[in-house]
Amino acid sequence: MTTEATRRPRSVTLAVVLVMLGNLVAATTATGPQQAAALVLLLLAASFWCAVRAGRGRRGARTAVSALTAVILVVAAPFALDDALYGGTTLLLAAVLAVPGLVLLYRPAAEAYVRVRSGESDEEFAG
Repeated sequence: MTTEATRRPRSVTLAVVLVMLGNLVAATTATGPQQAAALVLLLLAASFWCAVRAGRGRRGARTAVSALTAVILVVAAPFALDDALYGGTTLLLAAVLAVPGLVLLYRPAAEAYVRVRSGESDEEFAG
């Protein structure tokens, strides 16, 4: 039973793809000690899982993927800045992909989709 109100907006699908690509690119820059690589892979797996759940209209997953993306970018930054040309450019590309994706997850169309998927009414947000 897919109605127009419960159909996922294209912007949400695009947001999930952008966030996943941005996080993957950021994770490729974090090539340091094995402990750091394991942490980044764990963060990457968690962010992918939360991104998929956010694409399905889960409010908590949307918040979690936002936080995980910020953590991945921060953790990857020192490794990326060791190689200023390649690493810095790669980290910038990761941010250019992930940040617009996060913005799209909070746009009005995405908010309406999350509201419908969670069963919340407009009166709850009116005040």
